[in-house]
Amino acid sequence: MSDRTRIEEYWEHPDTISLLDRNLRKLETDFVLSQINPSDEMADFGCGDGESTVHYAAKARSCLALEHSNHLRAKAAARFAAAGLTNVTLVGGDALDLSAYVNKFDLAVSQRVVINFMTWEEQKQVLQNIHDALRPGGRYVMIENTFEGFEAMNAVRRAVGLQNVPLHDWHNYFLYYDKLMKFLEGKFRLEKTHTFSLYYLLTRVFVNMFAKFEGYGRKAIKDEIFDAADAAARHLYELMGDRVKISVDKGDSFGPIQGFVLRRVD
Repeated sequence: MSDRTRIEEYWEHPDTISLLDRNLRKLETDFVLSQINPSDEMADFGCGDGESTVHYAAKARSCLALEHSNHLRAKAAARFAAAGLTNVTLVGGDALDLSAYVNKFDLAVSQRVVINFMTWEEQKQVLQNIHDALRPGGRYVMIENTFEGFEAMNAVRRAVGLQNVPLHDWHNYFLYYDKLMKFLEGKFRLEKTHTFSLYYLLTRVFVNMFAKFEGYGRKAIKDEIFDAADAAARHLYELMGDRVKISVDKGDSFGPIQGFVLRRVD
């Protein structure tokens, strides 16, 4: 079985969960929502089951929701119908081919999508395609994972006697911060970065010092305290997140997932 086939089967499996941590997903979604204008014609490239997209579409003028997985696309269709949304166009497709959408959108979003392409060459093509799908001056809200943020978190875990959070590198290829920034030069202007550092410190380090969490997705095994602790960490982040800075060696994120607000330049 090829790596691509294995990855496609993973996303078609009904037990697959894109992000188990619902509190972190809400923080991601809230950040994207803060960047959407009511007049925006937007696209959510790799919308998954539409859990976040349904909120984006409710705020935007219109929304294209693109998803490669048949299973996830069917779930998204049901979610959009249940919400009564009439401004969403749900299509099958792959971000490696966005030729039908050149200069189409005011705003594009990717949420842990670029990392699902397993080579830097493919990732560069996806980023270029998203650039081209934007109108001149359009914005790209990219929420993706970096190796540097991931290692910054694991370095602190090791320092307090915890094991590394494992990298599921058979279906994720995280971005290298410097390489990403260099590629974006001349294509996008970086207007804002956004991290979830405080949330990661509390949930991936502090609570793990006295509670157990193993595995991922539906197979994860965790102590019950995480349900309350993660919600409390999210609330604390919502109150103080932007005021708490954690120093890291490269980039600005403590934890793998971070947000970038990019504006197309030509």
